[in-house]
Amino acid sequence: MKLAMPSSARQVPLAEPARAVREFAGIIGEIRDAPAGAAADLEALAAEAVETAVREGAFLMAVVLPEDADPALLTGVALVVPPGWDLDTADSLRDAVEDVGGPDVRETVVVDSPIGPAVVAQRVPGVEQARARLPLTLQLQAFIPEPGTGRMLMLTLAAPSRRGWAVHQGLFTALVASASPSDTSPARPRRRARVVEDESFEEYTYRL
Repeated sequence: MKLAMPSSARQVPLAEPARAVREFAGIIGEIRDAPAGAAADLEALAAEAVETAVREGAFLMAVVLPEDADPALLTGVALVVPPGWDLDTADSLRDAVEDVGGPDVRETVVVDSPIGPAVVAQRVPGVEQARARLPLTLQLQAFIPEPGTGRMLMLTLAAPSRRGWAVHQGLFTALVASASPSDTSPARPRRRARVVEDESFEEYTYRL
């Protein structure tokens, strides 16, 4: 599947973990305006995030840095889905996200993309997350199938604050709308689509 990445996104090369750690640490350092002496701590933080992304099967990781918005982390994971994806299947997945996706799921929609219907969910933390002392991270998640392949892309965009959230929503919608089929996939699908709250990379986005 091909995506038209926004110009404000800085991708991290997950296929080269050592380089990914260095580049991600550099991006975090720029965001934080960190002093030179913080390099070791930033690399340790970056290594933890990159290792988690690779372990969870992510093939896409990027920091999105639009103007007038706080940075957000974008990740992409390939999932296995049954054949015959259509609007009814999309509606069923949307219902499942609403039912078992957790209390932070505030809105779900089915969006038409060039390769078929995609399910998009918005997660906004509330008192439940605050009481559990979880990171108060806003998220957008999209489940985009690639027809005839048995593959689905789960995109997650997570931001640590509400500043510029409308900007991120617009960028994310445009990214979903840009999806087009490809002959090869950058990652092998690793599991069937299911809703699991701890696969959203919240913790690492929060630390940006």
